[in-house]
Amino acid sequence: MVRRFGRGHFLVLTALFLCLQGCAQKVQVTYVSQQKRVIGGERPVLSQQNVLLLKRHYEKWRGTPYEDGGLSRLGIDCSGYTVLVYRDLFGLSLPRTAWEQAESGREVSRTALKTGDLVFFNTGRSKKHVGIYLDGDQFIHASLSKGVTLSSLDDSYWSEKYWKAIRLQSSNVQNQTNNVVTATYRR
Repeated sequence: MVRRFGRGHFLVLTALFLCLQGCAQKVQVTYVSQQKRVIGGERPVLSQQNVLLLKRHYEKWRGTPYEDGGLSRLGIDCSGYTVLVYRDLFGLSLPRTAWEQAESGREVSRTALKTGDLVFFNTGRSKKHVGIYLDGDQFIHASLSKGVTLSSLDDSYWSEKYWKAIRLQSSNVQNQTNNVVTATYRR
């Protein structure tokens, strides 16, 4: 009997491989299946009260270098940063990639942005970039050139690349207790 391995199995096997390599920091990665990300009633995940909380988290990660696929202070990518922010601050799971995150909520206009909304950018032919809207046209993200940083949506580069914003909805963001696959590894 031939058994096919799905994405969840791949993550578990990858996590096991990295665990056996024995690195330093422990990081948890969660894969949320497409079926678990059904659009439901809107409930903003964050409120204005969390601006300070997001800024404190940013200060801890500021300057962490960009690393494609990274999920630690040694290196992190944009979607990895959003995954860790929501996990660490709010105990919530986001899909791992910017593409998946872009489909995880309801699109909102740039003029209606609220703290905690995800902002997306077209940074290449098929590349997407994601950050977390803070306030005052500021967003936090893992930049290729600066690492984890705070940028302005009004900056000419980001303004030109702006794609859309997503407001997370209660049924799209999974509580850690309802995870489909949880893989822990050392990085």
